[in-house]
Amino acid sequence: MRQFFSSILPYAGIMQRLFKACPLHSKPRANGFECGKEGPPRRFTTAINAARAFAARLCLQPIPVRFLTAATRHQALTLFAAFCAVLVSIFPVPPATAEPLRVVYGFDREFPPFTYEEPGGKAAGFEIELVDAVFHEADVKIFHRPMLWERVGIELANGEINLTTGMVRTEQRSRLYLFSEAATFRLPIRMFTKTYNRYPDISRLRGQTVGVEQASYPAVLLEQYGGFNIKLFRNRGEAIRALYNDEVQAYCGPVPNTYYLINTRNYGGITSMGAPLGVAELRAAFSRERGDVRSAFDEGLKKVIDSGEYDRLYRKWFVREIGDQEGDVMLESARRASIAAYAPYGGKGAGAAVLTATGKVYSACTMENADLSLTVSALRAAVAAAVAAGEYELRAAVLVDQKGAFMQPAPEDLQTLGEFGRGVLLVLGRENGRYAAKMTAEILPGLMLRDIELRPPPLPE
Repeated sequence: MRQFFSSILPYAGIMQRLFKACPLHSKPRANGFECGKEGPPRRFTTAINAARAFAARLCLQPIPVRFLTAATRHQALTLFAAFCAVLVSIFPVPPATAEPLRVVYGFDREFPPFTYEEPGGKAAGFEIELVDAVFHEADVKIFHRPMLWERVGIELANGEINLTTGMVRTEQRSRLYLFSEAATFRLPIRMFTKTYNRYPDISRLRGQTVGVEQASYPAVLLEQYGGFNIKLFRNRGEAIRALYNDEVQAYCGPVPNTYYLINTRNYGGITSMGAPLGVAELRAAFSRERGDVRSAFDEGLKKVIDSGEYDRLYRKWFVREIGDQEGDVMLESARRASIAAYAPYGGKGAGAAVLTATGKVYSACTMENADLSLTVSALRAAVAAAVAAGEYELRAAVLVDQKGAFMQPAPEDLQTLGEFGRGVLLVLGRENGRYAAKMTAEILPGLMLRDIELRPPPLPE
């Protein structure tokens, strides 16, 4: 027993010096107590006093034989345990830092402008930046792995990668992977042709040669539509080049990717035609054992959409901004059209103009009716004029009153513009000498969207 007390004497000396240095009037702080101010929590006061008294007895008094009793041993152990608890409360051990969630993001390196590799090997594209934004506030470390699309599905199923994007959910894929709750992009599939060979309806192309990327969703749609001489290419770039060189009469593919290649390779004279053959909903996909990554992604994607960051990224990657000359032409066309407005009832005629992807401008004016439900707005009339001319890719629109002042369209007009894409710009005025415009989806967040069901006309007998 005497050996026991001899072993704790050094600790008792430390206890006494500690209590002298930090008396009971100590102020609490984030990681313990700061000496010289207010006292610690009441629950420690009794333990501190008892431990201080016991330390003084051990350090300053000899240990008589009568002190070596079972009760004293129990008292010593109890007070020493109390001292340890107090010491930990004063100098707490910092909590262990949690490791960030590790996510290996495998993506198609040949899917611009969604995912691709820059010349220096850096990952770039809309979905690359979207994933970064989704995990921005989460404790996630992302490792980019560019790869061929044929390998993405295999490595995702094996768990070698945890996440990919740009995948269409199917029944078969749902058995292999987990998918994000919301789609990250709605990808319209359209037919493209030379401007001089454009028809108002794609059924006019039946019997002609149409280029398409092999083993792709557009290839499946062409087979379902029927009647085309389908020519398969290794990738969409080769198929678009074949159209540019007149090796095929048309090309079928996703609209954003096609226009990206047309603009970057300067393939002039190519335009879309007809209504979309279909719309593919792109989603993020996850290996089945990484439900934690999917949960973090779904939560982050909702925040990105609600904050407006999604629209900012969409505009950066898919929207061609309005130049001063284009804005001037649109504004002048709308003002001229407003002069002819038929508004005998409301007396508030308006003029509108829309700019298409081919650079053409179509204008129209208000046409009121005694039955107000039959009144045709200027903006919807201008859109109808563009569609009647075979123009389905709208870039921007402007609406003015009969004095030439900018106007805010009604929700019905915005829904009409949104039918042709969330990125259609609406010119709202001028700021710092430039035309100020917002995307339709920014002004009307509740834009109504529906899936397109492929309904090809019957083949001729």
